[in-house]
Amino acid sequence: MDWDKSRLSHHLTRMEKRGLVERKPMDLDRGVQVVITAAGQAALHEALPIVSMAIRKHFLGPLTQQDIESITKMAERSKEQP
Repeated sequence: MDWDKSRLSHHLTRMEKRGLVERKPMDLDRGVQVVITAAGQAALHEALPIVSMAIRKHFLGPLTQQDIESITKMAERSKEQP
């Protein structure tokens, strides 16, 4: 996401206050694991149709047939490489 650590921490704090995620300490000396909660899963499920529509409108819709063929070739090539 290319966010600095404090920005990410601030955003996670807001999501935690809304009950969307929980932070759990890792077994290591430092760091946490961020886990989505049931409320977070519900919010994500509710947002999926809106996000899907936006992806179709702003990314997939403007693609030409030639664009699609080029992307398909690149994806197939990347599957062949380890």
